[in-house]
Amino acid sequence: MDVLKVLKVIGVSLFLAACSDPSQGQPKKMSQLAPPENQAEFSCVREVDNLPPIDPELETRYQEVRAQEKQNNQTDWENLNNQYQYLAEQGHWKAASRLAYRHIKGLGGPRSYSKAFQWYQHLADQNIPQGYYNLAAMAEKGLGVDQDNEKAWAYLHRAAQTGSPHAQYRLGEIYLYPRNDDRMGELYHRCALSQGHAASARALGHLGLVQDNFPKAMHFTQIAASMGLRKSMLKLNAVFEIGQYGYDKNMMLAQYYERNYLLLAENESLTFPDLAKQSPLPLHPTMGLYNPETDQNEMPE
Repeated sequence: MDVLKVLKVIGVSLFLAACSDPSQGQPKKMSQLAPPENQAEFSCVREVDNLPPIDPELETRYQEVRAQEKQNNQTDWENLNNQYQYLAEQGHWKAASRLAYRHIKGLGGPRSYSKAFQWYQHLADQNIPQGYYNLAAMAEKGLGVDQDNEKAWAYLHRAAQTGSPHAQYRLGEIYLYPRNDDRMGELYHRCALSQGHAASARALGHLGLVQDNFPKAMHFTQIAASMGLRKSMLKLNAVFEIGQYGYDKNMMLAQYYERNYLLLAENESLTFPDLAKQSPLPLHPTMGLYNPETDQNEMPE
């Protein structure tokens, strides 16, 4: 077989292999997509700054409806939907969000992803972060709309830009790991944490370990523990019981964190806002203490 024939055989083989490859033509995952073209430079925005004011009378009525819902009287659930819809149509965005959730779960009527999508779009039209975040989830999963990762990716960024801490957390995880962009991942997580998102504190603690910055890792792990994350409290216990990451063993600290872990096992709603004051992190023998204001480790003079 001459060279020309060999090349033809190889070419046909490669063509057939490409045609039979099940990954051909598959939509890209969000982690594989470029940032949306209209994405502005990152700026940490709080969700509360993009939530419209609510009429006090509507809020009073909304709380009454929520109280009825919590009674779990399913015979009245269709009426609850009607009340939520009335409030939503009067401009109460929380009622619109609750109504969308009930449509997704099929509460008070048949499950309807399309109706839920419409109400989340209603919120997004008002630039409310929750609307964009839930549109992203529905577009990613193909609920109430055709599955579209590019739209989901754009919605997710818009949710983060308008202040959704859940979107900021999700983007933080995507940028950190699938995309290997530590700078952007950390920025998103720090922003979510500034709004009280405990899982972002845990994520920043893990990032500190990945970067071999142990004082930074313990700083954020302690914040996550103070916000009531059991695994973070257990992590602190293990570090000082065993003496991990170059820290000296400290049984007093270890037992303190263990007691708090057991308290969380009994009541997962507990938080420990004074944890850092009651159990200050000890100096790392070679790296010192992490200073969150400078984002640097410092050794005492």
